[in-house]
Amino acid sequence: MSPAVAVVASLNVDHIVQAPRIPEPGETLMGFSTSRELGGKGGNQAVAAARLGAEVAVIGCVGQDEDGDEYRQALLAEGVDVAHLRRSALPTGRAAITVDAEGVNSIVVVAGANADIPAAAAEAAIGELPGLRVVVGQLEAAVDATERAFAAARQRGVLTVLNTAPVDDLAGKLLPLSDVVVANEIEFRQLTGQDPAGGLRHGSAELFAAGCRWVIVTLGAEGCAVLDASSSAHIPAVAVRAVDTTAAGDSFVGALAARLAEIPGEPTTADVVAACGFAAKVAAVVVTRHGAHPSLPTLAEVLDA
Repeated sequence: MSPAVAVVASLNVDHIVQAPRIPEPGETLMGFSTSRELGGKGGNQAVAAARLGAEVAVIGCVGQDEDGDEYRQALLAEGVDVAHLRRSALPTGRAAITVDAEGVNSIVVVAGANADIPAAAAEAAIGELPGLRVVVGQLEAAVDATERAFAAARQRGVLTVLNTAPVDDLAGKLLPLSDVVVANEIEFRQLTGQDPAGGLRHGSAELFAAGCRWVIVTLGAEGCAVLDASSSAHIPAVAVRAVDTTAAGDSFVGALAARLAEIPGEPTTADVVAACGFAAKVAAVVVTRHGAHPSLPTLAEVLDA
């Protein structure tokens, strides 16, 4: 089958430290344990969608190194199409993650090969995937490549989903090409200058004016908000005890894309709200587990939760 979901993907090797809390600037803190796992927002989103039953393709770049070999094999093992995964002279991307005793994380990413995705190749890949329904992007991967892929998707009537992480000045290039924008509270504030607690509608209006159709703001333990130009809905979080929030947002985006790809024809706001309800259940499973890829559930695990 031709993939229904394509992810213009950041692909990182995560180096994770468990610590009692996130250290203050200049502070040295003793941690509990360390681990090394495959991650990156795009890779997490692609694997999340694949484990939930979607046919997924990755458009991305890894290094000509052992990490790149390992990531490619891991994606193949998940059933992800890697025909558009390229190799770069730059090293495979890296992330340093600290997770505190409450499961809250702090992440620093070094893009490496993720910054080397050729824009023309990303655009061409969209044309070579005839069954596409949804294209996902983030700001960890080369923005020019994501921009070209989104523009090609828009020309074909394929839904585009932008996860605005990590926010930078280049986000504005993608907003006019994004049907769905997914931001957490911090990212929403950085994008719009508005606090979601009181400025959700006002801040979202800026994103609608830029060209977006739906705005989804994830609110941690408070669930998420879904807005279109004239309405809003709140989806409560599933109550669980979180041990690690790594990949929670990515699993939400991957689950959202998987569900939206199943919708025949043009999605409605009701469809987006329903997809977010499912995505919230997926994220609730993820935060009860440690790590990125190891925490991502199958569809059966979500239905049994």
